[in-house]
Amino acid sequence: MNALYQIDRDDRLRVSHKNEWVSRLYTEFLGKPLGHKSHELLHTHYQKREVLL
Repeated sequence: MNALYQIDRDDRLRVSHKNEWVSRLYTEFLGKPLGHKSHELLHTHYQKREVLL
């Protein structure tokens, strides 16, 4: 846990929307953040189902 906190403190890039790779992904493939394609591919949908024992 301490190692993760240390990495987070020391990392120069701490937010995903400023990551050049994430930005490139949106520019070249997904379009805009919160757009249809990004929502369809990146968001999880949950469905209630029976618990099997």
